[in-house]
Amino acid sequence: MITFISGGARSGKSSFAEDLSIKSYKRHNQKTDTEIKLYYFATAERSDGEMNARIERHINERDKKWKTIEVPTDIAARLEQLNTFDVILIDCLTVWLNNMMYKKQADLFQIKAEVSNWIDICIRKQLVLYIVSNDLNEGMLVKDYFTHQYMYALEDVHQFIISESDAAYQVIAGIPVQWKG
Repeated sequence: MITFISGGARSGKSSFAEDLSIKSYKRHNQKTDTEIKLYYFATAERSDGEMNARIERHINERDKKWKTIEVPTDIAARLEQLNTFDVILIDCLTVWLNNMMYKKQADLFQIKAEVSNWIDICIRKQLVLYIVSNDLNEGMLVKDYFTHQYMYALEDVHQFIISESDAAYQVIAGIPVQWKG
């Protein structure tokens, strides 16, 4: 099962995604004898002391059931290492896309192929995947070329993921609105 969750900055999207992930984790653990794990794929990198402190604070605030894995780019390889029915939360797609475009120099074709690979792995391995992303296109006029390219790519990837997802939500002021599923 693949669920896409978006929202503006500080909208409550990550908390909502964490709640859904934990519910899936508990539900799947009741149904099977195998131990299912709960993963938090963090896409931000430890670039300086402030970012390192922020990442550590987020890890410490989360329930100890979570296994945090820092994955700035190569999510598919990490998904391949997981077991059937594991629950994964990727937070967040916007940071991952930035890493892919500006650190790996990936174009939109490569990016969508990578995301398609995530989806294929999740279906094959019966993983439960939650993808968190930011809404950045709400009424912004962009004159900068690189920002425009980034926002175009993000919206294209959003539409692709939503087309392949079982459910899609947008969180506005802490209130989730279900658009699909």
